[in-house]
Amino acid sequence: MKTPFVWLGSGRAKKWDVGDKARLLDQAAKAGLPVPAGGILLDEFLQLVLAEGVVVEEDGRYAVPDPQWLAETLFDGIRFPRFDKLTTVRSTASSGSPPIPPRLAVDLNDPTQLAGALCGLWSQAAPMTRRDLLIMEMVVPSTHGSARNGLTEAQDIVQVAAAVPSPPLYLPHLSAWRRPSPNLPPHAQRLQQLLRGVRRTVGLAEWEITWVDDGRICWLLQIIPG
Repeated sequence: MKTPFVWLGSGRAKKWDVGDKARLLDQAAKAGLPVPAGGILLDEFLQLVLAEGVVVEEDGRYAVPDPQWLAETLFDGIRFPRFDKLTTVRSTASSGSPPIPPRLAVDLNDPTQLAGALCGLWSQAAPMTRRDLLIMEMVVPSTHGSARNGLTEAQDIVQVAAAVPSPPLYLPHLSAWRRPSPNLPPHAQRLQQLLRGVRRTVGLAEWEITWVDDGRICWLLQIIPG
């Protein structure tokens, strides 16, 4: 059996039947875009731990009788890399599925937190679908939001997350190695460069992009077809 996980940036996601969320993020990391360190825990891992009795399923819900056993299987059995930082765990369900909230600030070195995050997301996936999960180092945001990359318009529509909704920001596409305008806020300059990198990597199309800026780097968290 192949190793049931893919480290982001390895370029191996395309060899598995994973969705766009996982495949495009792996492609972006391989191209050198700033993607938090992490991996795709494949549905094949779930099937493995079910077969071994590490995880049990009843009426579509998953549970772990012994969280320590699950942790040992993940880190010692299949050698999934350990994280020194807190992580975000996300479902890779397609954009057509009801959104499944991510699990934030998960300490994977705590077997109970690990079991709760994995089983919670596995249980929320739609029946008869793959239950691949994205596990990434958590970025502490200074600013974060989403962006829509249009197919025909030469600008990106950016929505910055805030307690009070604000009008969207329209960022012109950067061409070649042109620098962002110094009149833009620093996070918007970094975002403009990130969005240029996304277009170079995955092509000019309608994309929904999730990003987070930590005050130094604008990180790419998600790309899905828009």
